[in-house]
Amino acid sequence: MYCPQCNRNLDNDQLESKNKELKEKFGLDSLEKGVCPVCGTKLIDIRKK
Repeated sequence: MYCPQCNRNLDNDQLESKNKELKEKFGLDSLEKGVCPVCGTKLIDIRKK
C-alpha cells in the first residue's frame, strides 16, 4: 500500500501486524479502512493495475 501524501510504502505482507499494533497501542483502525494512519489520505494498492 502506498500513501501519496506521505510518499511512503507500507509492505502488504506486514499490514495485518501493523494494523494490530496500531489498534492495541493507539486504538486506530485506519489501515482496515484503507487510510493512512499518519495523514488520513486514502492508501493506494500498488499491486493492482
